[in-house]
Amino acid sequence: MNIHHISESKTTKEKNDNTSYHFDETLHDPGKILDYLMDLICSCDEEGRFVWVNKASESILGYKPEELIGKKYSDFIFYEHAAILNEKFDCKTHTSIFEKKFIHKNRNIIYLQWSAVWDDTKKLCYCIGRDITEKKNIEKGFETERLQFFNIYAQAPSYMAVLKGNDHVYELANELYLQLIDKIDIIGKPVKEVLPELEPQGIFEILDNVYQTGESFSANEMLIKFDGHSSGKLKDVYLNFIFQARRDANNEIDGILIFGNDVTEQVLSRKKIEESEKMYRDLIHKLPVPTYCCDSEGQIVLYNKAAAELWGREPELGKDLWYNSWNINDNKNKHSKPLDLCSLATALKEGDPILTSEILIERPNGDKRNVLPYPVPFHDTDGEITGAVIVLSDITEMKLAQKELKKSEKKYRYLFDNNPMPMRIIDLLSFNFLDVNKMAILQYGYSREEFLSMTALDIRPNDDKIHFIKSSDTSKIDRSNYNRGIWNHIKKDGTIVPVEIIAHNIVYEGNEARLILSNDISDRKKAETNLEKRNRELIKTNSELDRFVYSVSHDLRSPLTSILGLISFIETESREIDTLKHAELIKISINRLDDFIKNILNYSRNNRTGLEVEQIPVNEMILDIVDSLQKMKDANGIRFEIEIKEQNPFYTDRLRFTTILKNLISNAIKYHKKEEADKFVKIFGYSDHENLQFSIVDNGVGIDPAYHQKIFEMFFRLSGKDGSGIGLYIVKDAIEILQGSIEVQSDKGTGTKFNITLKNLKSC
Repeated sequence: MNIHHISESKTTKEKNDNTSYHFDETLHDPGKILDYLMDLICSCDEEGRFVWVNKASESILGYKPEELIGKKYSDFIFYEHAAILNEKFDCKTHTSIFEKKFIHKNRNIIYLQWSAVWDDTKKLCYCIGRDITEKKNIEKGFETERLQFFNIYAQAPSYMAVLKGNDHVYELANELYLQLIDKIDIIGKPVKEVLPELEPQGIFEILDNVYQTGESFSANEMLIKFDGHSSGKLKDVYLNFIFQARRDANNEIDGILIFGNDVTEQVLSRKKIEESEKMYRDLIHKLPVPTYCCDSEGQIVLYNKAAAELWGREPELGKDLWYNSWNINDNKNKHSKPLDLCSLATALKEGDPILTSEILIERPNGDKRNVLPYPVPFHDTDGEITGAVIVLSDITEMKLAQKELKKSEKKYRYLFDNNPMPMRIIDLLSFNFLDVNKMAILQYGYSREEFLSMTALDIRPNDDKIHFIKSSDTSKIDRSNYNRGIWNHIKKDGTIVPVEIIAHNIVYEGNEARLILSNDISDRKKAETNLEKRNRELIKTNSELDRFVYSVSHDLRSPLTSILGLISFIETESREIDTLKHAELIKISINRLDDFIKNILNYSRNNRTGLEVEQIPVNEMILDIVDSLQKMKDANGIRFEIEIKEQNPFYTDRLRFTTILKNLISNAIKYHKKEEADKFVKIFGYSDHENLQFSIVDNGVGIDPAYHQKIFEMFFRLSGKDGSGIGLYIVKDAIEILQGSIEVQSDKGTGTKFNITLKNLKSC
């Protein structure tokens, strides 16, 4: 666009005067048109001074044209562009388009996009400036939002990823997602390439459905198996996640957004809690003593059979309260006392039960039982009481005995003194002896007077006294085995004997005391010692038996070898068909017996010798064993395929490893289908720094699933099958010694696959 506003003579004159930048010639119609345009249109001389400006300058920059003409355009540029203020527009060959920030008259920043062309004849630059401030602000706001989004995306506490296209190619993935799948370089790759293990789990079908239908998919605590580091070992992960379709500006689906959280810890913790709760419930049900549980409101939530028998009825869970069968009784005052003073109420309210508070349970048939409750409150993580477990001790018989004792001191003394178990009564606070029976005097060697001058701590060895504090403050006493347990006691002659004690709180002559029954278990301890001795002798006998079996089995093989030699002579020299036939039958029987003896030797050696760990060249050893077994008559026509990837050196016991391979491979040869056209035995697997995992597969006669466990039992043989029935037993025994495992996959007529895992006994 070329606009000539001034004549050349006027231009020349103004340049000579260098004082005025106004022109005499005015623009008529074209000038008016330019004034009505929304864009800023101007011309500048070589020094960058405005020569002509249209009226849009007032709406765009806030300056009228006359305020700009004669001034340098650089005076209005924002300071950050100061370094290029004096640049000239190179518009001689093409139109120059650029952006600059200008300062509005009101001091605001204005973004102008310029297109400029240089007129070399007029020595003027003609420019059009478009106000793009709003566009720039929008772009800036968009960039700010975009950065905020990426910051949130990268720092989100959940794992997030974005898939693009129907091939589900990774476009974005935050750090948590990369940690989840244990992969790094995934951007630009499809999910099927990065996580192929998800295909059998149905995840790809879900992704396809979300992409095709736009329907979101969400799951809670869904089990997903990931192959971290592509090692072949799948790791169980529980996830809460959602797959949501992503739409473009045309509302077309162009990808999938993935959001989720790894809840594996929560799920495993919950399962452990559920297992613990089940164990807890099973324990309550199996306890032989009356036991039940209640919640913080006192409602019964669990009880065992013994508790129902004690109550004489079965309570309704979640409805009946803990005291429904109770008739609270105060022993001293012989009258009912408030329920909120009993031991369980105290336990639920304060967490400090009064274990000596006795209750009276009245059954529906009117029968009454004296009971001591032992409540233990439960607390949550905040220390709040959530319930309690209560063990009830039926002391009815003991109470009756106490009453009988009170009726007759003579009868009490007789029963007490002549009890076959040593009995003592001690003061509950001071532990002073209040009474002892004859059996206690006889057992300990102290006289009655000596006992009454002592405390219960005096008959405890010094090492045991540290568990007790001799004080009237009973709250300081260790009650870990307060009511029953095994203690050491010291006799007057200094002999220390183990005793089993049972203790009960009683009222003795109006005072709180404890009745302690003790039983000398020295003989039982000696019996336990004798049992240990017999066990050692049994181990020795078994060891000697192993050596005997080895010796006998070894000696039996020598005459068998001689017999086989004689049979070879008969087969060489004889021409009689019946003789050769009988010799072959004898040879088969002797070989079968020799195999049995070899298995016996292997079994004895397996149990008799320790581990000798060394590095094993797995492929080489398998090839040697297969080569040695090629001599078996059943090996003809069998194709062997061997491929063990030895990723790390494998260490184990060579003898036992050889025994395992020989037995399994020889069985695979022996039990092939005679009529099978393509008979094969395949051995494949890999070794790493932890294990050797391999499989032995054949297409032989197979094993009925009903016998999969029995085949590893000693002397078990399938009906109609040759063999000693000890080979697979030895294999399993050797594998267990090598800290491994074996499993069989087979069906009748479809071949057999043994999967073996052996620990690398010297990991790299």
